[in-house]
Amino acid sequence: MVKFGQADLTSCDKEPIHIPGSIQPHGCLISCDLEHFTVRRVSTNAADMLGLSVIEPGSALSDHLPGETLHEIRNALTNSLSLKRPSYLFNVFFSPQRNFDVSVHVSGREVVIECEPAGSPETSQRVISQLRMMLDRIRDIADMDRLFDTVVKLMRGLLHYDRIMVYRFDPDWSGKVVAEARSPVLESFLGQHFPSADIPAQARDLYRRALIRVIGDASYTPVTLEEVPGAEPLDMSLSQLRSVSPIHCEYLTNMGVGASMSISLIVDGELWGMIACHNYSPKNLTLAERVIVKMFGEFLALRIVVLLRTSRLLVTQRTHTLIENFLRDSVSMSNMPSYLRSRIADLEPLVPCDGIGLWIDQDWTSHGLTPNKPEIVAELARAAGTLAAHQVWHTTHLCETFEWARDLLPDIAGVLVIPISPQPADYLFLFRKEIIQTLNWGGDPNKTYKSGPHGPRLTPRTSFAIWKEQVQERAYPWTANDLEAASLLRSALIEVMGAYHQQQLKERAEADVRQRMLNEELSHRVKNILAVVQSLMARPVPEGRSAQKHFQILKARVNALAQAHDQVVRADGGGLLRPLLEAELEPYRLEADTIQLSGPDIWLTGRALSVSALVIHELATNAAKYGSLSRREGKLHVQWWFDEDSQNWVLTWQESGGPSVKASTRKGFGSVLVDRAIPHELGGKTTKDFRTNGLFIRFDLPRRHAALVTHEESPMNTITEIPTVNTQNKGLLAQASVLVVEDQLLIAMDIEQALAENGVTQVQTVASVYEGIQAITQRVPDIALLDLNLGDETSADIAALLRKKKVPILFATGYADRSMIPAGFEDVPVIRKPYVTQSVIRKMEKLLGASDA
Repeated sequence: MVKFGQADLTSCDKEPIHIPGSIQPHGCLISCDLEHFTVRRVSTNAADMLGLSVIEPGSALSDHLPGETLHEIRNALTNSLSLKRPSYLFNVFFSPQRNFDVSVHVSGREVVIECEPAGSPETSQRVISQLRMMLDRIRDIADMDRLFDTVVKLMRGLLHYDRIMVYRFDPDWSGKVVAEARSPVLESFLGQHFPSADIPAQARDLYRRALIRVIGDASYTPVTLEEVPGAEPLDMSLSQLRSVSPIHCEYLTNMGVGASMSISLIVDGELWGMIACHNYSPKNLTLAERVIVKMFGEFLALRIVVLLRTSRLLVTQRTHTLIENFLRDSVSMSNMPSYLRSRIADLEPLVPCDGIGLWIDQDWTSHGLTPNKPEIVAELARAAGTLAAHQVWHTTHLCETFEWARDLLPDIAGVLVIPISPQPADYLFLFRKEIIQTLNWGGDPNKTYKSGPHGPRLTPRTSFAIWKEQVQERAYPWTANDLEAASLLRSALIEVMGAYHQQQLKERAEADVRQRMLNEELSHRVKNILAVVQSLMARPVPEGRSAQKHFQILKARVNALAQAHDQVVRADGGGLLRPLLEAELEPYRLEADTIQLSGPDIWLTGRALSVSALVIHELATNAAKYGSLSRREGKLHVQWWFDEDSQNWVLTWQESGGPSVKASTRKGFGSVLVDRAIPHELGGKTTKDFRTNGLFIRFDLPRRHAALVTHEESPMNTITEIPTVNTQNKGLLAQASVLVVEDQLLIAMDIEQALAENGVTQVQTVASVYEGIQAITQRVPDIALLDLNLGDETSADIAALLRKKKVPILFATGYADRSMIPAGFEDVPVIRKPYVTQSVIRKMEKLLGASDA
């Protein structure tokens, strides 16, 4: 155990500061064994401070403290054991006129009880009230610098220390003052760097475990502990009164600092930084005040965690978008190495750098500031195989690791190496040039020693005088966000080749399945159509009707059948039910009263119209082949209405006058379609009844799939088409530069291909608002096609920028109405998704023609 004031400062990194064997004099300490509460050690000031005649090691604690007080301490001990940290009691009665604030915790097999004079209730209430306000003030601050500036001002207003600083550690454990609030008469330390030697490793570990450390008087005389014979040194890591290193007291005294307090900021279990409080005269806070300040520090640490993770999330989202854009065309590339070499410059935005190189298949491709000598490139590849075999490796001081790297200065000082293949072979190199900086240190960061009675010893600096250091041969540091982006890129590039081959196999299998399904459905539809046409052709010519007239009627019926099928294709946007029924059933109307339709005008959604068209067509063809429409005397009555009880739309199909019908034992494609399409696709219900006079079917359709339409209304505010472009606009598009904003890769590829087939050579495709704005900033297009909905965002900001630059715009949407159109853009033409590519081309030519005029 190091004696106070006699430490060998050459070994200060090994000083056991957690077992000083003494405490600061603003309180007293008693420790007892856990089982019997027998006093094992006591500070020499305890009896006098607590108003006791005597308290000695080996005595029972119950002989010295009131029973009620001892009971409270035992309860606090229970809480401390549960929470694994000190438990606090405030304004506890020890003796008449003597109340104390008490901290209780366990160290080894001992209960440590620390007592400090109780603060006034008024002071505690004031601090608690201000804490609530302080938490509210920083709760929603989203900028780290602003957060720290606010924190130091609030802390100084609360505690009245002469100087409050937020101190942030770098990866090498040196630190920097990132925020400061101070007395106007003091010099500023803001922006100063401090060497890692200022806080040795064991001190940093202690700060991580004990979140608050206070020195009420830097010149205090330590109070020693009396112990039972043979007692092991007491670990005082969690002690409130623990004596601090004499080195640190000397350090503070040399600075003129009379008192200090630090609050540790723990982020993800590590010491991220601290709030440092300095006063130039002795100053001590009550335990209640320190506990409240500790709570504020813990809340601040949580805010730091939130801001860091939010920043990381934004970097991750942006990086994913950029990677997706980079790999957009890779699905069609049979030679991935060639693709990567051709697009190497597009990787620069992922991590800011001055040059980028690709080592793949023992071949070097580069862009920007990169090594150009084959022997240097070979050295880099060998170094990458050693240092970055399976993980990202980086340095800002390359020539410190490799002497040959000095030849690369000043163009290259730092490098980040990203493995891009599962086996150590292929790498992506990002380079940064030399940045000469002048750092302001709070004193010489190099340790200095002088002789002393105990041998050579470190001399703590005598002031915070600025010590300037010019840093050369180093690059701008790689940040945590840079490394996060690099890791994401590594994962994407390693997986892309395997994913590419898997995707090829999957797409081939899916294409085979789709082809078989299409062939089966096509075969079924062709058979149905042929059967219907055969039925129409086989009907006898009524008496008195000429062959020419009969041919015209027959032709009209075939045309009506074609129109009904066309509605199935166009059904995505929705439509009226009655025209659908008329189109499907008109070919079978042999007499004026053969078919009767009754019901209000209702509008079906696109999905409902498509499903209904298939079902009605199937029923019509079956009726023409086997049911009431196969005979001249047969009748069909289709009726629909809204059922208030079930809140569903109901459609009934009633055949009569035809041949007798019965349920078939064989379920073909058409029967399955009629029975299951409405329930499966629309969540409705189908009821079928083979009655004596003909087939009866009832369909119940949920109300969300249909709406009543009055004659004054336009059908659901549908998106209208742009008139066909005149031929004089031909050729304008081929000469134009086109911006396509589309977040779905396959759709983007389709439109790119359509534009290319029409002679357009200048096409830039992006997938997000950020990329779109960047593309426009670099080059203003002649025309733009904007997908309205881009995942979690819309293209409204891009549209606003394009309108400002007078660029014609074409919106695309998958919605059936114009509800997604941003305010102020109601005049912009809209096309429906999926694209009919030739329609897109014509509309673009139309817009370019109007713009040119």
